[in-house]
Amino acid sequence: MSTSATAVRFDDATMWVDLTDGRIVGVPLAWFPRLLHATPEQRAHCRIGVTGGPCIGKTWTRISR
Repeated sequence: MSTSATAVRFDDATMWVDLTDGRIVGVPLAWFPRLLHATPEQRAHCRIGVTGGPCIGKTWTRISR
Protein backbone atom coordinates (compact mmCIF):
# COMPACT_ATOMS: atom_id res chain seq x y z
CA MET A 1 0.00 0.00 0.00
CA SER A 2 1.40 3.38 -0.94
CA THR A 3 0.52 6.67 0.67
CA SER A 4 0.55 10.04 -1.05
CA ALA A 5 -0.47 13.59 -0.29
CA THR A 6 -3.98 14.76 -1.09
CA ALA A 7 -3.87 18.32 0.25
CA VAL A 8 -1.51 20.83 1.80
CA ARG A 9 -2.24 23.88 3.92
CA PHE A 10 -0.30 26.27 6.13
CA ASP A 11 -0.58 28.18 9.35
CA ASP A 12 1.98 30.71 10.59
CA ALA A 13 4.49 28.07 11.66
CA THR A 14 3.54 24.73 10.08
CA MET A 15 2.90 23.03 6.75
CA TRP A 16 0.07 20.48 7.13
CA VAL A 17 -0.14 17.60 4.64
CA ASP A 18 -3.19 15.35 4.39
CA LEU A 19 -2.36 11.79 3.32
CA THR A 20 -4.49 9.25 1.46
CA ASP A 21 -4.49 6.93 4.48
CA GLY A 22 -6.18 9.58 6.64
CA ARG A 23 -3.14 10.79 8.55
CA ILE A 24 -2.25 14.47 8.74
CA VAL A 25 1.44 15.34 9.01
CA GLY A 26 2.67 18.69 10.34
CA VAL A 27 6.12 19.95 9.40
CA PRO A 28 7.70 23.14 10.79
CA LEU A 29 8.09 25.87 8.17
CA ALA A 30 11.51 26.54 9.72
CA TRP A 31 12.68 23.42 7.84
CA PHE A 32 11.83 25.18 4.55
CA PRO A 33 13.24 28.74 4.65
CA ARG A 34 11.68 29.75 1.32
CA LEU A 35 8.24 28.76 2.60
CA LEU A 36 8.85 30.37 5.98
CA HIS A 37 9.54 33.73 4.30
CA ALA A 38 6.83 33.42 1.64
CA THR A 39 3.55 35.27 1.92
CA PRO A 40 0.33 33.33 2.58
CA GLU A 41 -0.70 34.14 -1.00
CA GLN A 42 2.50 32.58 -2.34
CA ARG A 43 2.07 29.48 -0.20
CA ALA A 44 -1.48 29.08 -1.51
CA HIS A 45 -0.11 28.34 -5.00
CA CYS A 46 1.53 25.03 -4.10
CA ARG A 47 1.19 21.94 -6.28
CA ILE A 48 1.62 18.41 -4.97
CA GLY A 49 3.07 15.70 -7.17
CA VAL A 50 3.88 12.12 -6.25
CA THR A 51 7.42 11.22 -7.26
CA GLY A 52 7.07 7.52 -6.46
CA GLY A 53 6.29 5.37 -3.43
CA PRO A 54 5.46 7.34 -0.31
CA CYS A 55 7.76 10.21 -1.36
CA ILE A 56 5.97 13.55 -1.73
CA GLY A 57 7.20 16.10 -4.25
CA LYS A 58 6.15 19.73 -3.82
CA THR A 59 6.56 22.65 -6.17
CA TRP A 60 5.94 26.29 -5.31
CA THR A 61 6.17 28.07 -8.65
CA ARG A 62 5.51 31.57 -7.30
CA ILE A 63 8.26 31.62 -4.67
CA SER A 64 11.59 32.79 -6.02
CA ARG A 65 14.78 31.05 -5.03
